[in-house]
Amino acid sequence: MTSSTVPTFDRGVLASNALTARWVASMEARRENFVLSGAAVWPLLASLATAATGPARHELEQAIGLPADGALAAATDMLNLIDRVIGVHRALGLWVRHNVPVYTAWTSALPGDTRGQLSGVPAEDQAALNAWVKTRTRGVLDQLPIQINQRTVLVLAACLAIRTAWQIPYDDPGGRWRPESGPWAGRPLHGLQAYSEDVDRVAVLDTRLGPVTIFDSYGADDVDVHLLIGAERHPPGVLLSETIAALTGSQAWRSGSELQTGETAPGLVVEEVTSYHPAPPSVHANIVAFDVSSTHDLSQSADLFGLRTAMDASYGHFPGISAWPLAVQQAKQTACATFSATGFEAAAATAVGLLLGAALRPSAQYTTRVIRLTFDRPFGFLAVDRLSRLVLFAGWLEHPAPYNPAESYGNIPENLA
Repeated sequence: MTSSTVPTFDRGVLASNALTARWVASMEARRENFVLSGAAVWPLLASLATAATGPARHELEQAIGLPADGALAAATDMLNLIDRVIGVHRALGLWVRHNVPVYTAWTSALPGDTRGQLSGVPAEDQAALNAWVKTRTRGVLDQLPIQINQRTVLVLAACLAIRTAWQIPYDDPGGRWRPESGPWAGRPLHGLQAYSEDVDRVAVLDTRLGPVTIFDSYGADDVDVHLLIGAERHPPGVLLSETIAALTGSQAWRSGSELQTGETAPGLVVEEVTSYHPAPPSVHANIVAFDVSSTHDLSQSADLFGLRTAMDASYGHFPGISAWPLAVQQAKQTACATFSATGFEAAAATAVGLLLGAALRPSAQYTTRVIRLTFDRPFGFLAVDRLSRLVLFAGWLEHPAPYNPAESYGNIPENLA
């Protein structure tokens, strides 16, 4: 997690992460559970930008952070990068109404692996695309996030799914945990515990808002999940966006091995404890298992996603797709994430529909340093490709579910089905 030098990052990774950071920042101070995937939106916007014209093209360029002329190549590079990430599966599909002509120059350049035809019968098309989502998300999601109707002539959709087991599972000591302080005090929650001698799983990031504490959960594949907690007064979106920016920025991370006895940070204290035997420095963490799901209507944040003009159906905006006038009809994402003792699972489906426009402490003799982490109040999470630092999913846990002894939180199998 530490970095003395800043490596060179893929331009699609930087642009996608920037979109994700702006998206979570737009959540402002909303105190609620949410999960989202900018990485499952950005390639769709890039694909549209390259075919757009006029104000719609400019707005989409602002949203994706790249010139439209190179957007499709960058999207292809980013999706190819995701294909190399073990534990992550993605898909991009295009379906067009059978009687709507589209340019092969655009369709052949799309970084997608599915090409289909809309029959014009909404119920049939909806069922077919729902089945595609279910297959491409490994059964985690089962519906396309938009509703196909008689006016829908083109659908561009992306799916992203993660299922990874932890390299070292968390301890699940019977599950019930009652935080002693904070907004969750006294509530029975499904608690997980971690002990690790890898103190660099912990880092403190100094941001303009103050310190943010980060704890890494290492996936057995190529995905890590960063849990992060800041000062209670800071809005969730700001904490997440600051951390996302730091992943590929020049900000200094203070790793666990650099933290000194007596230091504190949000949810963290460094202590010197005694032991009967010599012991290396270690991390002791208490966290809450969670299961979060969200639905996002991208049209409600049209400026963020560059869709303001593109949704004006009074004329067409995508001459690079078809000679027929096309406008964005719907744009939505559904996403979910599960964090259990054994692993992490998340999935997102994003779809853009187009329509035709008008025109313990023993007393003893040895001492050692212990970093204690307690995630006993609302915190964020980022699922990140370990190598490229592409943020695949971002989310926030504000309201954990009460402890249920029959709930396993979907303990994650070692392999994808």
